[in-house]
Formats: sequence, C-alpha cells, structure tokens
Amino acid sequence: MDGLREYQRRRLDLADMIRAVLHIARGYGDDEREQEARQLLARLAGDRFRLAVAGQFSRGKSTLMNALLGAACLPMGALPVTSVVTTVRYGSRARALIRRRGSPLAVEAPLAEVARFVAQASTERSELRVTSVEVEVPAEILRLGFEFADTPGIGSAVEVSTATTARFLPRADAVLVVTGFDSPLTQAEADLLTDAGQHAGEVFLVINKRDLVSAREAAEVTEYVRHWLRDHLQLSEPRVFALSALEALEATVQGDHERLAASGILSFQAGLTKFLATEKARISLRNIAGHAVRLAAGQRGDLRLGRLAADGGADREAVAAAFDARLGELRAQERAVADRIASRVRAGLPGLLADRAPAWQASLRELIAPSAEGALPGIAGPSGAGGLLPDALGALERAALEPARDWLDRRAAEVDELVVGMSATDIGTLLQLARSPRRLGAEIAGLAVGDDLSSPARWSAEDVPGLAAPRVDWSIPPPRRPAARRWLAAGRPDDARATLANALSTAISGFAERAREAFDAAALDWLDRLADQADRQTTQAADQFRAYLRAAPPEQDLAALDDLAGRLARFQASLDTWNPSEIDTGEYPAQSAATAVPASDCAVCSKLEATLTERLRRDQFLLATREYDQARHAQAGGFCPQHTWQYAAVASPLGIAAGSARLAEAVADALEAIGQHWGNAGDMSSGVTGLIRGSTCSVCVTLADCEASEIARLASLAPAGASTAGLCLRHIALVLDARPDPGHGEAMIGALAGTLRRAAEDMRAYALKREALHSGLVTDEESRAHTDALRLLAGHQALARPWDSGPHAGRKET
Repeated sequence: MDGLREYQRRRLDLADMIRAVLHIARGYGDDEREQEARQLLARLAGDRFRLAVAGQFSRGKSTLMNALLGAACLPMGALPVTSVVTTVRYGSRARALIRRRGSPLAVEAPLAEVARFVAQASTERSELRVTSVEVEVPAEILRLGFEFADTPGIGSAVEVSTATTARFLPRADAVLVVTGFDSPLTQAEADLLTDAGQHAGEVFLVINKRDLVSAREAAEVTEYVRHWLRDHLQLSEPRVFALSALEALEATVQGDHERLAASGILSFQAGLTKFLATEKARISLRNIAGHAVRLAAGQRGDLRLGRLAADGGADREAVAAAFDARLGELRAQERAVADRIASRVRAGLPGLLADRAPAWQASLRELIAPSAEGALPGIAGPSGAGGLLPDALGALERAALEPARDWLDRRAAEVDELVVGMSATDIGTLLQLARSPRRLGAEIAGLAVGDDLSSPARWSAEDVPGLAAPRVDWSIPPPRRPAARRWLAAGRPDDARATLANALSTAISGFAERAREAFDAAALDWLDRLADQADRQTTQAADQFRAYLRAAPPEQDLAALDDLAGRLARFQASLDTWNPSEIDTGEYPAQSAATAVPASDCAVCSKLEATLTERLRRDQFLLATREYDQARHAQAGGFCPQHTWQYAAVASPLGIAAGSARLAEAVADALEAIGQHWGNAGDMSSGVTGLIRGSTCSVCVTLADCEASEIARLASLAPAGASTAGLCLRHIALVLDARPDPGHGEAMIGALAGTLRRAAEDMRAYALKREALHSGLVTDEESRAHTDALRLLAGHQALARPWDSGPHAGRKET
C-alpha cells in the first residue's frame, strides 16, 4: 500500500479509537476527559508535525529559525524577545496572525511588526494581551508538513515564560533544544532536556555560536554534550549539531554559499529534513497514541470506581469518606497558597505601581494630547464671550474621555502581568492542587493513576482569570482662578488656553493617581477570583469523582474500554515495524475513471430515477384529466405506498382528488363485501391482505422492466466499457447474476471497492474534524461522503424499495 495512504489509514484508525473514548466520557458528563479527547483529535485533524524550539533566552533560538527559513521572519535580540509561543508554518504569503486573550478572532499583521507582539519588553504586547502568534511564510522547508514553535526562553527572571514553555512541551512531537558554545548545558537546559526526553517523541540539540570558539574547543564541547545525552537520556545516537546561526543567516541573506557551508547549518538542515521525511509520521502518531492510552486508561479507572465492591476492592463508602477527608486537607492547602499569593501581591504591588506613576502620567498625556489639541482652538473666539470657558472645558473633557479609557485598559493589561509575575510559582502550585482531586481519589481507591503531566510548572497566563480594568471617573474641574474669564472677556485667549492646559494637566495627574488606587483594589478582586476559580475547579473535579464512584457502569462500557486498550496496544506495536520512508514522496495511486465515480452516478440508478420522474409526471396529468386512466388505476388497486406518496408530492390537490376518488370507492366496495360475506376475523384479515397484495403498482412494473433492460445491456458490455459504468452495490449484484464476461465483473467490483474505500476515508476524516471542532478543515468531498456512501450501499433514495419482489414483480400493464 502506498506510504501516504497507509499513514492516512493509521491516522484515521487512531482517531476512531480516541472518538470512542470521547463518546464514553460524554455519556458520563465528563467534560474534562471529553476536552482531552478533543485536543488529541485536533492534533490529528491539523495533521502537522510540531517541532518545539526551546532553550534559555539569548541562545539564538529565533536566529536559528530564521536561518532555517532563509529570512529574518522572527525578531532577534540579546534581551528576551519571545514571551509567548510563536508558531511558524507554511503559508502562501508572509503574514502574522495575533491571538489575543478573550478574543476568538486573530488580528493580521506584517512580519516586520512581529516584535511588537512577542517581545518581553513590548508594552504593546501586554496592552493587547497577546496569548500567541502564528507566523506564515512560503518557506520550502515548511512544505514537508511540519511547523516550528518558538517558545519563551527558560531560566529568565520571568517565571511565567519558563512555565509556559514547560506546559507546551507535551504538545510537541519533537523538541529542538538550543544551547551555546559560550556556556553549554546549564542546569536549566539540562532540566529542559530531561523533561523533553520524557514527553517528546524526539530530541534534537543544537550547540549555537560556534564562531565564538576554536575548532578544537568546538569538538571538545560537542563530544561532551554527546556523552551527557547518552548518559542522562539513554540516547545511543544523540542528534547533536554544532553551528553558528548568525553566520548562517548572514550568509543566506548575502548569498555567500561558502560561508553558509562553513556555518554548519547545511548539515543540520539535511539531518532535520531526512528525519522529517522518514520519521515524522511514525513519531507524531506514536505521541498521540501514547496520550490516547493514558486517556483511555484514566477513563477505565474512572468507570471502575463504580465497580469497587463488585470487584472485591475497597468499599465505596470507605473510599468516599477517605476522599472527603483528604479533600478537606486539599482545600486547606489551596487556601494557604492563595493567602500566600495575596500577601505577596498586597506587599509588592503598591511599590511597583508607585514606581510606574511618572511613566503612567507621561503616557496618558501623550495619548490625550492629540484630542486636546483639537478641542483647545475653540478658545480663540470673539471677546466678551462669557460662556466660552465652560464650553471649552466641556469640549476638552469629552475629547479626552475615550483616550483616557483606552489608557486605563492598557494599564489593566500591564498590571495583570505584574500580579501574575509576582507569584508565578505559587500560582502554578494552586492550579496543580485544583486539578488534583480525581488523581487523589484514584490513589485512595487503589487504582492506577498513570503519569502526572500537571506539575506546578506547567501553566500559562491563559489559565488564570484576567485582571479587569477598574472604573475611574474622568473629569476636568474648572480653573479656580476667576481671571480666566476676564481674559476671555478682554480678548486674551492665549492666557485662557494656558489656564485650560494647566487644568488638563491637573486632571491627568489626578486620573493617573486614582487609577493607581483603583488597580490596588482591582488586584484584590483578581485575587478573590483566582481563589474562586481554583475552588470551582476543585469542586467540579470532586463532583466528577463522586459521580463515578456512585454509578456502577454498564458492562458494555468497561468491555469497550478493555477492547480499546488492546487495540491501542496493537496500534503502538504496529508503529514499531512500520517503515514510512515513502510518506512524503508517495501520492495516492492513479485511479481509473470508474474508481472516482460518485455514488449518484450509478448508471442503473440514474436511468431508473429519470424513468420514475417521467412516469410520475405523466401519471399526475393523466389521472387528473382522463376517466379511462382513473378507472384503470382503481382496477389495479392504486400504487404501492411509496409511489403513492411520491405521486402525491408532484400532483396538485385537485389532481389527487380527481385521480383517486374511484380508487377510494373501489376499495370501499371491496371492504364492505368482505365485512358482509366473510364469516370470521381470520377470513376478514385474509381478505384485507388480499386487497393489499393483490394490487399491481404500475410504477413498480415500469421500474422493474427498466431495470431488467439496463442490467441486460450492462452485462453485455466488454470489460473496457464496464469499467466506466459506476454501479451501486445492488446493481452490481444484478449485473453479475446475468453472468457477464469475468473481466467485466472484476472491473465493476474493483471500481465499487475503490469508490467505497475513498468514501470511507472521507467519512472518517469528516468525523475526525467535526469532533475536533475543526469544521473549517472539512473539504467538499468529505462533507458529502456520507450521502455518496449511502447511495453506493443502498441505491438512490427515491428507489429504496424492493419493488421487484412480490406478486406484481415483472407483471405487465394490461
């Protein structure tokens, strides 16, 4: 089987297994497990290999990625320039998509402006509450079907950046860790490599800045790193590359091929490309399958809670009591951590805000200045305008209102980062505690818990509530000096303008000060909401544990999960022997015209549908206008039930009334005769049944004759002609029953098998993308595959009746 098709089959097989867990979880109202399953399905639906680039800040991660892309697509600098995860994938044109907190829509921006949204020191990044950035570039290396993920630098003073990177690693298929020849493998990088080795499918290590050391020193450092990886990560053949990313980027831009080769980047590109071309499919599936195994095992453990007594395990009541006791201890721990966070914020935030007060006032003045300039010219009016000053104050106040509110929103984002950054470690601990009740309950029940991927370090600012901008009144009080009015009356607007400018400056200072006080209160509100969120998460997790503990699961659910465990184990084992070396060079095999024929084009179904349409169109006219046809219709007993209603759908009420009155009278006469002359209920039943079975549906007869004619024609075709005639399952069976040429039958069967297989793949892909909430990825072929498949299996909907069976089969109209 072609490599690409085999990969698609395996991908859809894995998706089916994950969907099975999702539906079991949904049946128990388990939102957490259902969301976990959807995240795995989303990875399968996206079908991209994710390579996370990680390391300490100032190691040259962004420079290395730019060198691989062949252009300066990502911002570079000595200071931390990546504070959010920046994904780089293939796109037909270069652009950046900015994701903001609380908004489902991305904002498009040119690549030259990416630094504004990702740099740690960027005020605009914090003001816009940027959560992630997606960069699209038409770089050939990305056409292999993978994406880079530039993660925030670890080991910096910004703890949230380290936590965000740690949280992202389990979502990656492989991790590229960047260290440097100037100080290779710091403790933070060693910890990162250990973590990556546990949770990622493959680990690459780049030692950057080779231009800073001699060739001998470079060789010594490289060998030291290889030994460390062998000893600590048990890697027999570590993927280590020594290079200078800056040299490579400059050489690429300048077109200097010698310098590019000397930089070491070409060797790295070759190794990376070979790996991606031959191993990415296996590793991607293995990673997702590993998560699926843990998901299914966790779901099975949840269900077994309700079987504790029946299985001879711990008593459910005892487990419930022990769980409640431990839950009380857990909540006490959460309160202690929340109090510690609150104490730190209360103690540290006022000082931080006071330090920012001068810059805050300056930024507020800068923001309001353009609006104020537009309002102040109105002061220069005619002398004697005593009401001019109040009007000018009102205009100035209104003009500056929106800029002041905008400034307040921006400061809210800044303070949000401050309060989160002040207690990053404790926030991680609080979140981990809030997520732990189900794990705690499983331990009490003596059930397998599995790997814990929820360490305190694994979180990001998106996991906590946002700090809301407080309400602060904006107003410009009138100047206290009555001289301003006299200046206006005396025709001295310049003096009045100066007075108003002073009033505006006073208002700005007062607003900034009130905002600082309001943010102190807003921070306290944020602390309460953080504690409430943790409490709700704990309650939800505890309630879910109790729900599983109380409910004895149906045996079929446990059996389904046992079966899934076996299927997943076999799936993982099959990946070890699969050689996907042709995955990126193979294409779907060329298909014959017959293979690609959709179900709606079944030659016999199409002919029958046209015949049915013409027959009903003719009958609705004749029955409405000709007594002869009305009498003949009544004598035959009318149409069968299906064709009765198909006729009614095309005929008018007048036509139905005129055409069916004699039929109704004829049946009424027959029923009265049965009632009067048949002696018992059994005989009466036989009589009424005879009315039904004795009727001859003229439409059924017409269709039977048409079908027989078409079947005979197709059976007589040569194999070459048959290969172009797509047929549904029913009509292939009828053609084969007519004993066609053997090659003819083989061609028809092969065409139907190919079309059904393609439809099955499209249906499974459709289900995967819909369950993953990625409907935007659904193709037109996938969206109609289910109706195409039903036509292949059952024929056209309008013909779905065995009208060639029964006493009227093959009978002719007389």
